[in-house]
This record gives sequence, C-alpha cells and structure tokens, in this order.
Amino acid sequence: MINSTAYYNDFWNEMRGKQAVTDNLYNNRESKTNAYHLPGESNKKYTAVLQKESAVRQLATIVNATRSDSRLWTFDCEGQAEWGDMVNLEGMDNEDDFQRFEVQAYRLSELVRLGLEFASDQSFAIEDYVIGKMARCFGTSEEQAFINGTGENQPTGILHATDGAETGVTAECDSAISYDEIIKLYLSVDKKSRKHGTWLMNDETALTLRTLKDSAGNYLWKESDETIFSKPVQIVDSMPSIGKGQKVIAFGDFSNYWLVQRFPLTIRTLKEKFAMRGQVGYLGYEYLDGKLIRKDAVKVLQMAAD
Repeated sequence: MINSTAYYNDFWNEMRGKQAVTDNLYNNRESKTNAYHLPGESNKKYTAVLQKESAVRQLATIVNATRSDSRLWTFDCEGQAEWGDMVNLEGMDNEDDFQRFEVQAYRLSELVRLGLEFASDQSFAIEDYVIGKMARCFGTSEEQAFINGTGENQPTGILHATDGAETGVTAECDSAISYDEIIKLYLSVDKKSRKHGTWLMNDETALTLRTLKDSAGNYLWKESDETIFSKPVQIVDSMPSIGKGQKVIAFGDFSNYWLVQRFPLTIRTLKEKFAMRGQVGYLGYEYLDGKLIRKDAVKVLQMAAD
C-alpha cells in the first residue's frame, strides 16, 4: 500500500494540509504516535540521504527487523568450513561461539518546521525539504548515539565502557599521541578485523595524526588516498577530542556494529500547534537500536587518565 502512487499523493497532500485523512493514510497510521508511514519511494530517498549523513551507517551492518515485539534477540557465531567429502558436523559445531544479544526499539523523535506559505505552494519541493531536514537531523542524533550511546533509552555506543570496543592502547600522555601508539593500536586488532579495518576520529585528532612522522621523517597519514597503514579514515564529529581518559581513536571492522531498524520512518503533521506563527510542524519518529556484536573487532586508543 505505501508503495502505491495513490498513497504517495495522499501522504504529501496531508503534509501540505490540503485534505482530510483518507483511508489510505488511516490504514498506514502508527497508532502510538498518530504518525503516517513515509511512502516507499520517499523512504528510498530518505535512506539515501541519511546514509550520506552518517559515517557509522556507511560502515555498520544494517538489519531491518520490523516485528511488533518491543524486544528481539540477535545471534552471532563464527562460521566454519572444512575440506573433505564427508561433513563432520560434530567437529564443526561449537556451541560456545553462539551468542545472544537483546535488541530493543528505542524511539528517536525530530521536529522540522516549515512556513505555511511554502507548505501550501504546489511548486515548492516539500518532499525534498522534509526528507532532507529529517535525514540531517536524524543522522546527527543517530551518530552521537552510535558512538557515545549509554544503552539506556538509546543504542549502545561503540565507546561504551563495558559493552563497547575494547581498549587496545592507553597513551602515555593525556594530551599527545605518538607514532608508536598508533602502530600498537593497529596491531592490537586481530588480522581478520584488520583486513576490513577503518579508522574513526574527529577533526581535531585527525589534525594531530596528520603531523606525526616516523624516525625517517615519513608522515603517518598518507594524504594521496587519506589512509593510515592503507586503511581509510572516517571523520566523525561525535568522537571525543584529545583529553584525560578520552577514547579518541577507534580502529577495526565496524561491520560488527549492528544497526537494527525496528520500524520505518513515520511523520506526523502538527498544524494547530504552530499555526499562530504561520508555520506547520512535522514530527518524525524512528525506532532503532545499535550494538557492537564483537567487542574485539574494534579497538580504541584511550588517553592517559592522569
């Protein structure tokens, strides 16, 4: 239904405040919030913009689990292969590596406003405006949680003290990073995860690393392809800056961070609330969770505490 042209037209007419609620809309309403599911075509555009806004989304494993349950369990285990004509299931079966992780449906809400004169103007590209604003707002909030989330009413971040990445290196200083410490961090990650590794840091830390040289005067950071030890660097504003006890660099295979999308984006129109200001509000809702499934797949460099 949400992929039909009729629903697409009804949805965006509702966003413009042009019509009463149709059966199409009512049948695709989220009862908890009175918000409507984004049309299929619009959701593809929204997802594409959101993906560009979030480095973590580009690296993580995205799982769609649109069940009605408030909770579900995800599983992780090491696959095994064996040569030979006969399959030895007993030898390949390792019960200990089958892990269960509880995943919840945390709600993230964002408000976007638009002048009534634009909303009612048929020539104004309302779809592009609302989708673009929603994607940028959600992308910023999501990434903050994917990095620093507490796991309480929000995803569990990559830097979480107990359920996030392990500490690969503790710097000797609280205000500087050495070339050798970056080498140690790189080698602290196992070969399998290193093969698909990516560096995460903020701009301030990146500036520091760009100036590091080895004993022969060669720069650590390869500017020609923006890599360190041939592994790409992603700049993430939500990563902490250099300071006492801060986890400032993460390196590893971030596909082991699972971003679980529980329900598609829904949007509710707020007409009366902002009418006196000559505006209309759009309240968007996402339901998702995030967890680092293998904590040893990503390691962090933590600054000295003292």
